[in-house]
Amino acid sequence: MWPQYAAGFTTAFGAQGIAANLGAFSDDAVSSLLVLALAASTPKERMGQAMGSAELGRELGDAGGLLLVAGVATVTTLAFGYAALAVLLAAAPVLFALTRVRDVRSRRG
Repeated sequence: MWPQYAAGFTTAFGAQGIAANLGAFSDDAVSSLLVLALAASTPKERMGQAMGSAELGRELGDAGGLLLVAGVATVTTLAFGYAALAVLLAAAPVLFALTRVRDVRSRRG
């Protein structure tokens, strides 16, 4: 079915259709590989918690950015909504790293 869908989509939208099909395919493939890696590295007694957290994170990633940008843009402008998202995306890895370092230090001492 995928080749028929891709052919119809490409005929209707040209190069944008090709890019969209390849993007969707790679996104699904990466998501599947990440879920498999998570399942392989998670102990069986924590599998439900790990998969539930992963699904919650995925859903928050799908909708959270849209809600953040829309909420800030409603009060201010769209540019400020995008700026808020950029600040959050830049700060998240730093906060994660600091939290990880704190956790490692608390286990040692």
